[in-house]
Parts: sequence; C-alpha cells; structure tokens
Amino acid sequence: MGHMAMVKRVAVHLKARIPPFMELDELIQVGMVGLIEAARSFDPTKGHEFEHYALSRVRGAILDEVRRQSFLPRSAVAFNKNENEAVHVLGAELGRAPTQAELAEFMGKNLEEFHRERGQAKRFETFSMEVVSDEVMSMPADAAQQPEIMVEEAEFMQAVVQAIEHLPERERMVMSLYYVDELNLKEIGEVLGVTESRVSQILSTVVKKLRQQLQIG
Repeated sequence: MGHMAMVKRVAVHLKARIPPFMELDELIQVGMVGLIEAARSFDPTKGHEFEHYALSRVRGAILDEVRRQSFLPRSAVAFNKNENEAVHVLGAELGRAPTQAELAEFMGKNLEEFHRERGQAKRFETFSMEVVSDEVMSMPADAAQQPEIMVEEAEFMQAVVQAIEHLPERERMVMSLYYVDELNLKEIGEVLGVTESRVSQILSTVVKKLRQQLQIG
C-alpha cells in the first residue's frame, strides 16, 4: 500500500509541472507499470534501497510516457489512452492479459479497425523517433527527467507537428501513405507514378528538412 501511495504522490507532483494533455489517472496507471518493472528488475545485492530505486523508475516511466505522447496527433493519443484503459480493465476482469480481439471488442471496434488504428499510432511513434532521436539522446540523463525540461520538450514536439503540417502537399502525401496508410515504397510509387527509389528519397528529404527546420543535429 505504501508503494502505491508513493506512485500517486509522484503522479500528483508531476501533474502540476507537465503539459496538461494527460489525466492524473493515466499518470498513476503508467507509474504503476513503472513500479512493477522496478520490482522485477530490482537487485538488492547492489546495495540500493528499493524505495529509492522504485521512486526513480516510477518517475522515469511517467516522464517517458509524457515525452512519447507529446509528439503524437490527437487520434493516436486517444487510441493509446483507450487501449491502455482496455488493457487495465480487462486484465483485472480476466486475470490475464487480454487478446487483441478482446481489446477491440471492449473499444467498440472490429479487429480490422483495431489493427489499422493501432498500426497508425505505432508508425507515428516510429516517425517521431526518426526526427527527434538525436535531440532526445543528446540530453543529459538527469535533465531528461526534470519536469521543467519536459515542458520545453513537449513544446518542441508540438513544433515538429506544426512543421509537418507546413510541408508541401506531395511530401505530406508521401508521409501519410507511408506512416498512416502503411503502404510500402513500391505501392506509394505506383500511387504517385514515381520509382521506389524516388519515394525513399522523398522520405529521407522530409526527415532532413524537418531536422534542419527544428535545428536538430
């Protein structure tokens, strides 16, 4: 019970210091996952107290989730939030991890819709890492866990979204076909009437352009 109270305290503390797009209950849920991971990975032979170790893991899990969601469009954020809720509720009811079919039914979607929307959310996450990975990796580990830095980072991610929205139509279309519709390079080339290598070049150009606009690297 003491550890669960610690998770709530951390979530409440961080809630007041991070961008307001995540609910307190969601922060607590993410923190609980961090607590479970701390219990699994804790090594008492290293001389650390579990409370201090768990506090660091809980705090880190919450801030990592805030960082991850800062970039995502609202549709992807909403899907991830609903999926997390479904996993939590069904897991408690079933006493095991729910299947994807069970998650889809709980969320009011058929399995095809569930897979498509889940894939879209994951591909947006992949793209965000391609664009901003150097910026994130260059941050000192302690700075990356400071709420004040998280606010700046969330603002940076929003700048990424705005930069994407201002891309030329052709480049936005290529990104949409690849990251949202999940077409491969050959299929995109057929849609646009260009070669597969040209599509690859456009994608690479977009990433480089965004990195230059955002002064990364």
